[in-house]
Amino acid sequence: MALADEQGHYESKFEFPLWKIIKQHAQKKDISYQQASLEVLPDYEKGIRYRDTAYEEEVIGKRLKEMAEIAQRAKR
Repeated sequence: MALADEQGHYESKFEFPLWKIIKQHAQKKDISYQQASLEVLPDYEKGIRYRDTAYEEEVIGKRLKEMAEIAQRAKR
């Protein structure tokens, strides 16, 4: 028996957050998933930070600082 089977890993259900939003919108308005996705995506995309270099640099800087702190603790 595989380790994953013993832990019940494959029994947990997973849905992508966007898919949940589309399904809920489609059920609420009684429309197709395709039509719901066309209505949901414009607002959803506003929250995605594509090509936001300031944000990317901030996140990378935080991670580099965190890694430097971990390296310092490891030297002690």
